[in-house]
Amino acid sequence: MSNPPGASASTQSATAPIVRPPLARVVLVTGKGGVGKTTVSAGLAVAQAARHGRAALVEFGDGESGLRALGKQRGVDHIVIKPDEALTRAASPLFGSGLFAKIALGNFAVKRMLKAAPALRELAMLECIRLVAADKPDRYVIVDMPATGHGIAWLRVPKQLREVSQAGPFFELCDRVVRELVSPGRCSPVVVTLPEKLVLKETLELCEAMENVVGLPAARLIVNRMPSEIAHEAVLEARTLGEGKQPLAAAARALADVLAAREVARREALAALDDAKTSGPALVPVLLPESPIDPSAKQVADWLLAGGALP
Repeated sequence: MSNPPGASASTQSATAPIVRPPLARVVLVTGKGGVGKTTVSAGLAVAQAARHGRAALVEFGDGESGLRALGKQRGVDHIVIKPDEALTRAASPLFGSGLFAKIALGNFAVKRMLKAAPALRELAMLECIRLVAADKPDRYVIVDMPATGHGIAWLRVPKQLREVSQAGPFFELCDRVVRELVSPGRCSPVVVTLPEKLVLKETLELCEAMENVVGLPAARLIVNRMPSEIAHEAVLEARTLGEGKQPLAAAARALADVLAAREVARREALAALDDAKTSGPALVPVLLPESPIDPSAKQVADWLLAGGALP
């Protein structure tokens, strides 16, 4: 597939290829709300399936978003984790069986406690991610995580609860999640952002917080919907057309203003991304192009592979 005009990551460096570190087998995709996390997650899953035969896409809730993003793409197991089911599955070893866990968790008092302590649900869902990875040792597991701020708090939960419990089956559960999932080398956070100055700034701050607070450095920074470069000649031609009195002059002037503003926004985004490049090759951004329609998971996979997101 040819590179998308002016936007694939291969255009980021015309002098030398960018060598990024490999991703762990579990990839946690996060970012601010509305940046296209699910689309990128589906694209990563399809890309890994293309390279390794199969992959898994994990999401939370009703699973509709991931299903729409994947479409009819083959080679990807779509796994939906629901909070209540996650609690039962994670608690089964603590109670000796799934049936006893379901009975205990259905208790009115326990339900109230769980509602007041969302960290337990978050721990259970992380445990389910760990179990998916353990059940599918032959494939990459791509997880569509919550928005970054919530995601950071979520990833802190196992260590915090491990420190509180200190011993016993619950401690062992927390310790297992930390050792086998929420640790460098066991998972790779991939952060998705948009090419907007403020969003980029906040995203880079969140990447720093993820490393300092959770101990997980971001493995990739993916900039979604990056505007393509506007040829200077196009702006000049639009300005020239706008100088006359022909019927389309007003439209040409408006077009020139839009093109100029778009190029300014693109330059500001590139300037903001220079901050990320100083953090090492892992955060040299992968640029995905702006598209007039929602891209398919296959298109995103091709862009990611062309941009070197998966070395």
